[in-house]
Amino acid sequence: MQLYRFSPIKDEQQLRKTVIYIANETSKLSKKIIGKILPIKSLTVFSHYPDEFEKLSEITKTIGNFLNENNGPRIILHKPIKVGNNTIIHLRIRKPDPYRMQVGCNDFEIIDYNTFKNENLSKHTNNLRLIKRSNYEMIEFFDPDLDILAYVVSK
Repeated sequence: MQLYRFSPIKDEQQLRKTVIYIANETSKLSKKIIGKILPIKSLTVFSHYPDEFEKLSEITKTIGNFLNENNGPRIILHKPIKVGNNTIIHLRIRKPDPYRMQVGCNDFEIIDYNTFKNENLSKHTNNLRLIKRSNYEMIEFFDPDLDILAYVVSK
């Protein structure tokens, strides 16, 4: 029995299919919750097995340049991935986490975080949740029927 929709991802072609799936599904999620589709430039694929994480980390070395590390490597893609009206330029591979059963997530691009927060957070309490960190906060988009997550980050 396969627990995860795409895992284990074994090659670049499967990785691209996963990226396209995440971008499409998170766009649908945004439309469902707030009534509009928000732009995406940065996306994260969740690995679910140590071997998968190692394989995806190796693949990222061939398709982009290392940018930074946050629970896994984040790269700037040599060839951005076009999905609908979105152009994915940053890709991160998240280390396996037993609390991350989803396929992946993305960060939505917005102009003004505080305006977005004030206009949406209290209206959509069933599908938006505020997450506070020590030096920033973010709003998580979620739906228990979907295997993706999305975020709007304060900075």
